[in-house]
Amino acid sequence: MSITKEEFRKLQEIDDNISVYEKGTNPYTVLEFLAINQDKAFKPKKIAEKTDIPPASVRVTLTRLESKGLVEHTKEYWSIDEYALGTERAALLSQRSIDPDRYEGYDRDEETEYSELPPDRQVRDE
Repeated sequence: MSITKEEFRKLQEIDDNISVYEKGTNPYTVLEFLAINQDKAFKPKKIAEKTDIPPASVRVTLTRLESKGLVEHTKEYWSIDEYALGTERAALLSQRSIDPDRYEGYDRDEETEYSELPPDRQVRDE
């Protein structure tokens, strides 16, 4: 079976978007490290040391994440773009809730477990 190049590109775009939020992938691991240390910027070598990802893979991953607007850098230092990451994540969650077959569904309980609420708010019992 074959698919058209257009279908291929659409699948590739979906994979790229989902891999950022799929635990265990390099994009997820790098973003998680940068998010935990959001008040700092790091050289790729230090990110590699802290995440146990090979330095060459970290550089490739950072470049891909930068093309998506999720990280930013100045000279050799890289940092997370918190605003862009939040926007991208919200868009993906919306897509999953609209088209669960294509985006593997939306699990409200799982999202609630990992989301942060303002200090004055509590999770609603349903």
